[in-house]
Amino acid sequence: MKILFVDDEDNIRELFQEYFHREFDVHLASNGEEALLAATTQSFDLIISDISLPKLNGIQFIQKLRSESIYTPFVVITGDSDIQIAIDVFRMGAVDFFLKPFRMESLRLRIKKFENTDNDTNLLFHTGEVSLVAGDYTLLFRPKIKNINKYVALILEPILNNPRAREEDLLSLKVVLYELIANAIEHGVAGVSYQEKQKLLEANEDYFLYVDRKCEQCQLSIEVHVSLDQNGIQIMIKDDGEGFDLASVPNPIENPGANLVSGRGIFLAKMNIDTIKYNQKGNEVRFYKHWTTPV
Repeated sequence: MKILFVDDEDNIRELFQEYFHREFDVHLASNGEEALLAATTQSFDLIISDISLPKLNGIQFIQKLRSESIYTPFVVITGDSDIQIAIDVFRMGAVDFFLKPFRMESLRLRIKKFENTDNDTNLLFHTGEVSLVAGDYTLLFRPKIKNINKYVALILEPILNNPRAREEDLLSLKVVLYELIANAIEHGVAGVSYQEKQKLLEANEDYFLYVDRKCEQCQLSIEVHVSLDQNGIQIMIKDDGEGFDLASVPNPIENPGANLVSGRGIFLAKMNIDTIKYNQKGNEVRFYKHWTTPV
């Protein structure tokens, strides 16, 4: 996976390089102009950038990338006082945010969701891990969080050639599906609480392995139903877990200190779609996204 990391602080760039260079192909930039040159002359799988940059700030960086029709997934880093700016950046196409200071292991967990994988989705059908059910189309997963990229690819495959689904629509849908399916796997099927997740991350445990082992033990499923119309797409995600109380999930804007673990996925989903609704039990979510190109 090829990552462009942009920060004007030498020690933060060095820390990122040291922490991730064995796992990813890391490229560094110290200001917005340097980052823009790299992003327009090379292809990256993920860009991670501070908002406060010399020469060209993070907002201008994103604007210029999007004006060049470059839709690489983009993660922003900001200080507490810049949280409203981070929200504005979401509306311009960023897919995630981190507040300084942050734990590298928490950032690593987010990066793994965007990691390129072998998308041999046919193998999932052959092994019985995924089955096609009915309807517009319905998929049933025996979930493994390490395969989340493949699940997203399977869900979106039938709409890739839809003339109304533009690249920015597909990117938004990927972000939402990553977050909501991850929530269904971690907290629905595996039953991992937010407090348990926090402890695992602080202990630098292999969180993905822990979740997948719990999924194997409980043998529960996730159902995804996709319905298309001329104006957009509706997706329903339902897990066999016990559900949760939506009101108990902290808002990362009202409580920035909780944003690394709690409420993050729901917040990110809301920033990328038009409507979202949970059932009373909390184990089923439906969302709708209008296509960017009008009928």
